[in-house]
Amino acid sequence: MTELFDARLVSGTDPNAGGADDALKGTQQDIYFFTSIEDFPPGVGDLGLTHDDAQGFYDYVKQFNTPNGWYKDGSVGQWIYEETYDNYLDDYGFDAAKVVYHSGHGGMASNGVFSIPVGNDWGGDHWTSSNDMRLGNEYARYVFWSTCESVRVKNGHTPNRTWGTANLGLRMIFGYETVSVDNGNYGRWFFEEWNKNKSFSTAFLDASWRISHNQEPAVTACGATQAEASDRVFNERFFDGGRASTAWWWWRWYNMATFRARSLEIPTAVRSAKFGPASPRDLAGAWTDRFGGESQLVIGANGGREVTLAAPADTNSQLTDDEAVAVARRAIEQYRLSEHADLALDHIRYDRHAGASADERVEERIRERTVSFVQLIDGVPVVTPDGGRLMVRVDNESNVTGIADSTRPVADLRDAAAVPPRPVPRARVSAESGIDGLFGEALQRRLRRAASGGRVPSAVREVPESTEVGYAVRGDDAVLVARREVEVDFGSGLAKRYVLEEPIS
Repeated sequence: MTELFDARLVSGTDPNAGGADDALKGTQQDIYFFTSIEDFPPGVGDLGLTHDDAQGFYDYVKQFNTPNGWYKDGSVGQWIYEETYDNYLDDYGFDAAKVVYHSGHGGMASNGVFSIPVGNDWGGDHWTSSNDMRLGNEYARYVFWSTCESVRVKNGHTPNRTWGTANLGLRMIFGYETVSVDNGNYGRWFFEEWNKNKSFSTAFLDASWRISHNQEPAVTACGATQAEASDRVFNERFFDGGRASTAWWWWRWYNMATFRARSLEIPTAVRSAKFGPASPRDLAGAWTDRFGGESQLVIGANGGREVTLAAPADTNSQLTDDEAVAVARRAIEQYRLSEHADLALDHIRYDRHAGASADERVEERIRERTVSFVQLIDGVPVVTPDGGRLMVRVDNESNVTGIADSTRPVADLRDAAAVPPRPVPRARVSAESGIDGLFGEALQRRLRRAASGGRVPSAVREVPESTEVGYAVRGDDAVLVARREVEVDFGSGLAKRYVLEEPIS
């Protein structure tokens, strides 16, 4: 029988499980410590949403434990991360608490060394690196690097290469293979996803997916054996104080392939849409008789529905993309999932994993394919990353392991656009500039903020396959927008991505 679980009503689940090392301090405190930087020293481009990012994580965990501290901007120095003072006064620093969270700039050199600029020059300059850190020999067990390129897993990079010397007992490290988007929702959405009964790594990956489909988050875990490290990266769900062996490392990440040409034309008649009155619980109720067995149906904080049907099969066989799409289409038909929405095949997300010990390397494999369909409104796609999507997870034995649905029935299409902030006149789209004309003002605002610290960005590039005209979901409405991601190069090995979204009137 399908179990219905409403994650919107969950606010009291403590992610801290305790563990052996907590007893060393004789207290249940010393669980969390935070750093975030928006205003950097001269020469480093400023960011805009890192404090919001850390705030979301902080606000959730402070319900249960008072964090040791949160250092921001100019108060963030090298000492926080480096061995001599990383457990200062037994309370402050990146080895003074079980779970530590940093949001800011980051970058990785070709030799695998990860570096971050800090907020002051306490140590003689304003940089520190993975080579300078020794974490986990005291209290740290989980490190969240909400930065670009903090856990690279491709092109010759591996987590044990970058973090092998620095890790003296960490259980898990969270970060990014790619340049990431400057966004304030990472921390908050991590716990929204975790409250859907997901593991830490799955919650981290799925929170990132809601922000952008073009970035690639990565998570690594350690253990005494391959089986222990692999089990931890896929299944660990509560913060544990026990120190991990670093004999084996296992990591997971995703990337995607796009199957649908992006829509770059502005419709001749600008419309807005009103979604139907059915509540998420009503929509979920319609699902409960469709899924048998021991499945669990979850309503997310954004109203989306997710059902888990099975664990992915542990097999060495590999499915083809065409086979996965065929399985997904059969599931949509079997469970009657397209009755209230027009759908188009959009992309496949590849959930990958690999691992290594000191003398053995297990090459990457695809664990699951998530076949994603986008909702069309009057033939125009939804462009919001966490709205208007139907996603079917398929393992390598052609089993449907789960389905996530954030589509909604459309009740009304209006010829007049819903009133958006900063309406963009159609006249700004000329024959010469095309859709590019919509993004000029938004991009300049971003660049002015980035340059406020004294470093003018050296280059800006469009993220491939990120530009599209479509509907943005805003509450119970959908408004027509042009959306694009750009990557801003700050020099010194640092970059950041930004989402430009302009309403069309």
